[in-house]
Amino acid sequence: MKTKTLFLSALAAFLLIGATANAQLRFGLRGEVGLNKPSFSEEVFEVENLNSFKIGPTAEFMLPVVNLGVEGAILYSNDRMNVKDVSEEGAQSIVQKVSNHYLDVPVNLKYKIGFLLPVKAYLAGGPYARFLIASDDFTWETIKGEVEAKSFEAGVNLGLGAELFSRLAVGVNYGIRMTDNYSVDKPEWTDAFNGKKGTWSLTAAVYF
Repeated sequence: MKTKTLFLSALAAFLLIGATANAQLRFGLRGEVGLNKPSFSEEVFEVENLNSFKIGPTAEFMLPVVNLGVEGAILYSNDRMNVKDVSEEGAQSIVQKVSNHYLDVPVNLKYKIGFLLPVKAYLAGGPYARFLIASDDFTWETIKGEVEAKSFEAGVNLGLGAELFSRLAVGVNYGIRMTDNYSVDKPEWTDAFNGKKGTWSLTAAVYF
């Protein structure tokens, strides 16, 4: 019994060492486009959240034997929204376009499933952090000084997709925001500016 246990332990150690020795580290370029266009209204204004986009370098570290690894990226992100004035008759007119610029740092645990070559499916999930690097100030008097972009945001990403020829990965990502991205002085305006906690996006990465 001890001999069998020792043999199995040695075999497991050998496979782990072999997997580590054959681990694949690669770099690429990743892009992401938001698929959300939610709109939130108040009595005096409406906030229309436009699509966002992200782009930047990415890295992936995989253990081929177990098809498990980690991926991370540093992405420039641009989020935009329209703020509309709502008149007593219900008519709307855009009074300001707001653009915020972030650095996004997602880190995901990634698992690949091999199907027919050259296609592999993957599942990914993990935390992300966002750091505000520039933001437009609100100049409309109705909300001026009462709404401000926060400097830090955090959440969790869940994604799935397919990889082609070990070079191109395309997938869908669902981001769950754990913090607000705007500080708002009036509580009734919170939903209008912070929107929904869950957002969908289309992702693509090209590996070199």
